[in-house]
Amino acid sequence: MAVVSREAGRRRVGRVLRVVSWSVLVVPLTIVIVSFALGVAAEVFYADRALPGLTVAGVDVGSLTRASAEDRLRVELATPWAESAIVARFDGRTWATTNGALGVHPDVAAAAEAALDYGKTGTLTDRLSAWMDALRGQATVPMALQAEGNALDDWLTQVSSELDRPAISGALSVGANGLQVTNPSIGHQLDRVTTAATILAAQTLGDREIDLTVRDVYPAVDASGFRDALAKAQAATTPLSVSVEDRTVSEDAAGLGTLLKIERVVAKPGELDAVPAGAIAPATRYRYTVALDDARIAEWVSALGVRLDRPAVGAKFSVNRDNVVSVIPGVAGIRLEQDKMRALLQNELFASASGVRQLMAPSAADGSALTTQQAQEWLPKLTKTSTFTTYFPPSPSRHANIATGSSQFDGVVIMPGQTFSFWQLLGPVTVERGYAYAGAIIQNRSDENVIGGGLCQVSTTIFNTIASLGYQIDERHAHGYLIDRYPIGLDAAVFDPGVDFRWTNDTATPVFLWSWVSDTSVTFDLWGLPTGRTVSFSAPVQRNFVNPAADQPADPAFPKGVSVAGRDVVRTRTVMADGKVLHEDTFFSHYAPVWGGPATPVEAPKAP
Repeated sequence: MAVVSREAGRRRVGRVLRVVSWSVLVVPLTIVIVSFALGVAAEVFYADRALPGLTVAGVDVGSLTRASAEDRLRVELATPWAESAIVARFDGRTWATTNGALGVHPDVAAAAEAALDYGKTGTLTDRLSAWMDALRGQATVPMALQAEGNALDDWLTQVSSELDRPAISGALSVGANGLQVTNPSIGHQLDRVTTAATILAAQTLGDREIDLTVRDVYPAVDASGFRDALAKAQAATTPLSVSVEDRTVSEDAAGLGTLLKIERVVAKPGELDAVPAGAIAPATRYRYTVALDDARIAEWVSALGVRLDRPAVGAKFSVNRDNVVSVIPGVAGIRLEQDKMRALLQNELFASASGVRQLMAPSAADGSALTTQQAQEWLPKLTKTSTFTTYFPPSPSRHANIATGSSQFDGVVIMPGQTFSFWQLLGPVTVERGYAYAGAIIQNRSDENVIGGGLCQVSTTIFNTIASLGYQIDERHAHGYLIDRYPIGLDAAVFDPGVDFRWTNDTATPVFLWSWVSDTSVTFDLWGLPTGRTVSFSAPVQRNFVNPAADQPADPAFPKGVSVAGRDVVRTRTVMADGKVLHEDTFFSHYAPVWGGPATPVEAPKAP
């Protein structure tokens, strides 16, 4: 076996490395030289010629000059290209036309220009790649097309009119029949520029199909600005049934819609879904908001209370001829708790529901009236604390009115702090309730044909009954003229509307009235607990007397020759309790003069 020295080995390895290094350098250098040669050839030999193997719309124009390329293209494209069909497609629909109908024809000069430019621009790598494609027969230049006249624009206008669909903006409001809803819809619009470019960028003049370029058009209110509001509005207008014990009130969608406050507001960034790239978006986008209208909710709940409330009927007292008091039982009531009902609606109306929404309304017992139990507890403590009687001339109609009116107040309890209103407790004055036509004072003059005439006798009698015990007087009016059967300056006229008699039970215990009516008098008793008050009335101070004028019309209620002077009367009531003045009231009365006209002169006896 031959032994190679270490030095010889190093020399051999060196030779091998030099060979390898030379190979590594030679290969790239060869590529560079070839590339440079091709570039030079393109610049020198093909400066005014197309690269070899180049085609335009399938026509070989390789190595031809511009003029020769144009000539060949004209010859090769002499086929009836104008009749070639163009079929445009979108969403299952098609529109068919031809090159000729659109005024589309080949631009031979532009095609030849493009052919000569092919492979002669760009980087060295770009030019080398173009040469390689040309040598492999894969270099091609699209046919340059052009459209003459307005035919292409007119066709695009026609397609657009059939294809374009406007965007529909969502709309939400409340009308007479409930929610008025317009659902949003994305429209679409033909991209005429891109579609025209597609038609003019064809690779062939033969029959061809193209896809129309259509852009989505977004409305000002799209689904993202509408869906949440619609869901809330639909939930809120789901028919509603509200019950309290055995009472139920139903509300339909239209009625519930009136409780809503619906607004369209400008959307802030990030509140809506992004519009996809390429779609057409409005400059300003909006969204809908739905909330409950607090003022309308309060009105609705108040009206609901009127329909659901069952006011308690207070217990009353009855007095027989022997002055024995007994209890007339009351009826328990129930009332809607309106604050809680409003809160319940805030929580429930926007919750999704199907069918009819059922709500049990929050309610509480109506404690505004005297209960039967309370009346029984007070019964043994009650005594007759005051009584007062007034008189009237015999009259069936006046008696009917006084008796009917007085009975409306019998046994009615005035609780501590409660205010007595004559008209509120009296109720309607109608023939059906037993009232008759009788005399009354209207604008300081008697009118003998007023339904309920004489009710002032009832109010005056009650006034004197309670005034003597020192209860708080809230409203009292004098008659138009002085009636001498009443205490002077202590009458209490009533007239509906606007003239009431009111007083407040400002003690800690309940009281009630009871009336007795004869043919010519009415008496009111007040039952309760002694007030412990001392009441005194000043003597009447009368001044400013005025007699009827000679030309004053006669009053039908007065006989001829009878008159009552007008005057001003002042009386003061002082109410003491525990040595202190509790009330000091001044009752001022202005009475107009009244008469029956001048007396008829008595004729002197004639001589026989």
